[in-house]
Amino acid sequence: MKGNRADVQAIKERVDVIGLISRYVSLNKSGANFKGRCPFHKDDTPSMVVNAEKGLWHCFGCGEGGDVIAFLMKIERLSFIEAVKRLAAEVGMSFEGSEDGERQKFRGITGEAAEYFAANLTGHAAGRKAREYLLDRGYYEASWPRYGLGYALPGWDNLKRRFGPRHGEGTLVELGLLVRGDENTYDRFRDRTIFPIHDLSGRPIAFGGRAFDGEPKYLNSPKTPLFDKGRLLYGLSWARDGLAATRTAILVEGYTDVLTLQQAGLTNCVGSMGTSLTQGQADLLKRFVDDVVISYDQDADGGAAAIRGMQILRNSGLGVRVVQLPSGEDPDGLVRREGGEAMKAAVEAAVPFHRFFVDRVLAEHDRSTARGKERILDAVRDFYQAVRVQTLREELERYLADLLDLSVESVRRELPRRREVHWSDRDAPDEVETWGEEEVLLALLLRGDISWDRISGVASPESFSEENRPIVEAFSSGVEELSALTDHLDEESSRRASYFALAPVRFSDTDKAVNDALARLVPVPEVERELRDLTGQLEKAAEAGDWDCWNRLMEKKIALKAKELTAKGDE
Repeated sequence: MKGNRADVQAIKERVDVIGLISRYVSLNKSGANFKGRCPFHKDDTPSMVVNAEKGLWHCFGCGEGGDVIAFLMKIERLSFIEAVKRLAAEVGMSFEGSEDGERQKFRGITGEAAEYFAANLTGHAAGRKAREYLLDRGYYEASWPRYGLGYALPGWDNLKRRFGPRHGEGTLVELGLLVRGDENTYDRFRDRTIFPIHDLSGRPIAFGGRAFDGEPKYLNSPKTPLFDKGRLLYGLSWARDGLAATRTAILVEGYTDVLTLQQAGLTNCVGSMGTSLTQGQADLLKRFVDDVVISYDQDADGGAAAIRGMQILRNSGLGVRVVQLPSGEDPDGLVRREGGEAMKAAVEAAVPFHRFFVDRVLAEHDRSTARGKERILDAVRDFYQAVRVQTLREELERYLADLLDLSVESVRRELPRRREVHWSDRDAPDEVETWGEEEVLLALLLRGDISWDRISGVASPESFSEENRPIVEAFSSGVEELSALTDHLDEESSRRASYFALAPVRFSDTDKAVNDALARLVPVPEVERELRDLTGQLEKAAEAGDWDCWNRLMEKKIALKAKELTAKGDE
């Protein structure tokens, strides 16, 4: 069997998910699910949930999750191809990974697209604002070819018309260059500055696009046969010499952070393309360095995803420190305002990540009272238990004992304890209390309570945040079976999908939950602005006599009017 998504799905459908996971975890039936102690962290109470029908598992203690392939990869430390081949053998099927010829073809198409975007930047009149933006950020024209910078033209089908007839729209969708809508396909990147994402050899395999205004500010390629965001780092091909010389990586979030630091002489800088660092990225870093200095902006680096990423790095055997920038500051802004020496000084002053975490907890509680100390230990407990390195645990115990004026022995006794957790199908994790409109809609979609058609007339994938967008894009592309969804997602997105699909929370009124979420997701002013823009485009199309374009725009206007009604709460 030649390897493709359909073949992988056929293999997964024949695997006994419960039987396979039961080889490693003692599972007990609990309603529609099975539960057991997670093998990926110290789990004193059953925090891992497995659902055979959905083909998903998720640990509500450490946050790991995904499909049966993800489980086998993690527990046996296998590559994707190795895991699929092992599962295929178990169910009496064969599997061959993607052929080199096909990957070569995909690389060629992606390379052509990169050249196309680069030509738009330097040679097209519409690229002027992208040129001005890059120059204003300090990225001089001589550096553009090194980083492959480009520009995606305005309009819905420029790239499609250029490459569709030659390579086929289906292939362009598979490579993330086009998006499949309800009626047709259209360009993913429109009126954006383009930052190509390169593999270790420096070949473009995906793209990131920055908008000049509007949302989302940054738009990334989805998972493709060439690209899995959770297994790659932005700028790694440029940073290899710097990493080898220092054995230390400076890890930042985004494209401009990497480019600015690279140009300022911090050549060991790479980007995680968001704060949700994955095990795959940690494994990649470990091939090149011994230590990682994390410099996320201060609005993001205290988040659960960033803290989890720090733990992944440390548990992988890497030394981890955290740069503490002023509130609202980011590496790119600091360098542009104060120069590269200021950033180098901030890197030198970085603190060990466990101290960074504890200090943030201390800032939220009064450690002079017994109740405050109890709350601090409660807040640190899950973090402590996710640390697998014994020497780091001991240092954390000593640091807390000193700060709280307690004995090391009392801290050591208290931190391994767990508060009693009684799971039932009606219980919900604490995080559910903070769910917003996106999370509600994702949960309903992933449980099969609603279909994508229920919300597609109101919201689009671009209505969702970057971290949730890959899941929504999979639904919008026509994926209907939940068991096939993870084949379209990177590691972090698969983990999020398993969480929303299996979190034990119920909605008493699904229709109300959907309508309320959509009304919050798509604000009325945004819709009204889009309608005004679309009206102008319709007038131009009519003046030019381009009635095909006029018809397409009118379909969008009708969908927007429906969106406006929903956002206003009308029927």
